[in-house]
Amino acid sequence: MKKYPLILATIFIGVISYGQNLYEAYQLSSSELKGTARYTAMSGAFGALGGDISALKDNPAGSSIFLNNYLSGTLNAEFYKNDVGFNNYYNSSNENDLDISQLGAVFVFNNYNSEETVNKFALGLTYDKQKSLDDYYNWQGITNNSISNFFVDQANGIPLDLLVPIGNESSYDLYQFLGEADFSVNNNYTNNQAQNAYLGYEAFLINSTDNTDFSNTEYVSNVQENNFNQQYDYLATGFNGKVSGNASLAINNKLYLGLNLNGHIINYEKNTIFYENTSASSNVNETYFENNVLTLGAGFSFDLGAIYKVSDLVRLGASYNSPQWYTIHNETTQYIETYGEQNGSVVFDPRVINIYPDYNYKTPSRLNGSLALVFGKSGIISFEYSYKDYSKIEYDSNSYYNFNSLNNAIDNVFTSSSTYKIGGEYRFKAWSFRGGYRLVESPYENDNIVSDLTGYSAGLGYSFGNIILGLSYYYSEQDSQQQFQYTSFNTPASVERKLSNVAATFSINL
Repeated sequence: MKKYPLILATIFIGVISYGQNLYEAYQLSSSELKGTARYTAMSGAFGALGGDISALKDNPAGSSIFLNNYLSGTLNAEFYKNDVGFNNYYNSSNENDLDISQLGAVFVFNNYNSEETVNKFALGLTYDKQKSLDDYYNWQGITNNSISNFFVDQANGIPLDLLVPIGNESSYDLYQFLGEADFSVNNNYTNNQAQNAYLGYEAFLINSTDNTDFSNTEYVSNVQENNFNQQYDYLATGFNGKVSGNASLAINNKLYLGLNLNGHIINYEKNTIFYENTSASSNVNETYFENNVLTLGAGFSFDLGAIYKVSDLVRLGASYNSPQWYTIHNETTQYIETYGEQNGSVVFDPRVINIYPDYNYKTPSRLNGSLALVFGKSGIISFEYSYKDYSKIEYDSNSYYNFNSLNNAIDNVFTSSSTYKIGGEYRFKAWSFRGGYRLVESPYENDNIVSDLTGYSAGLGYSFGNIILGLSYYYSEQDSQQQFQYTSFNTPASVERKLSNVAATFSINL
């Protein structure tokens, strides 16, 4: 399979629709409730508590709460269900995933000199899976809008001579040329539009209104029907991970200060398939159109935090999570196949990987405030509030990308979002019983696009002394509106996502 860089590209990869760009910007800037069983069972309300390895990602001061060296690892099972509704047709999809969501260690260095100001110093190294990017849903039903209209929209304005091979040029060579050519001067189309137009033209989905005029820029559909049986499949795999180096200290056993330096990884692959068939009265009866997008990213961020013991009962916490600065790399591939009585079976597989120039992506920062009530060794009640302004998401490039339109859309579409967490723990002998609630406000000005997220959690733990076992269950719901990207549909599909997580943690006090 050939690989080549695209000299010019649409804003943030043109094969993805504009609305989908914004949704994926939100996806890569948000995180799920993942971590140790204790952390997830209490819905992550640990900002003023510390003493849990997953709590360090929210407030790095928490490592100095540990009394001893501490190790933990968590196995996470994720189950999700997507209920999709579009055009009075409904479908449900189920998927599951099993992975290691958390690994970490904290090393505590105590200062036993009571006259010293700094009583303790701690170092930590952690890995957290911030978010699973796995997703799957499909839809099938009948509409009056053919996928061929998408290719007509893409082709209009492009001269016919660009879509016809010349001399000994093969169809694959032409597809590659359309990705490499410079269309930036006096043209209203991009490389990706030209490639899409050529796919539709080569597969006989569209035709020029005048095949004798190579300067013609108008096209029509070769699909002559009003009712179409259609199926859309969306499959995404990947994750957003975070590796952190932590340092913190305790001052007079009252004030705890901490710092994280973080490395971030994005590994995300998306596959969409659109299938359409119609009656035999059309020139084209069946269409199969597949697109694949690979996104790889590496980034950096830092966290600052503090915890203050007001008394044995009351603790306060505050932290700042900086933006995450990423360098993003994208690759795409396409495939199309059609069948019709006139031309038979037509397969066009360019077998070319489109490689786009790297660009920069910045997530918004986050501010956190928290309050905890610690009832000795009997129990805990903890509250946490976070603020994040998603309109601060930003794209830029050191090359010739122009992200102004996308950044302006982000400013207009997104707003600030607050997160509320409450968690509690009751201890009875060696057992701990936990529960929590989490509410994440929609980051969209119009919360019909993506609704608030609500989550509930519960769990328990058992201590064998130096070895601690934990188990938790977390459930959340969120509604969204999704475009079927590769069509001219104006009405989005409604997607209700229900997510369940089961986490099991093994911890050791050393």
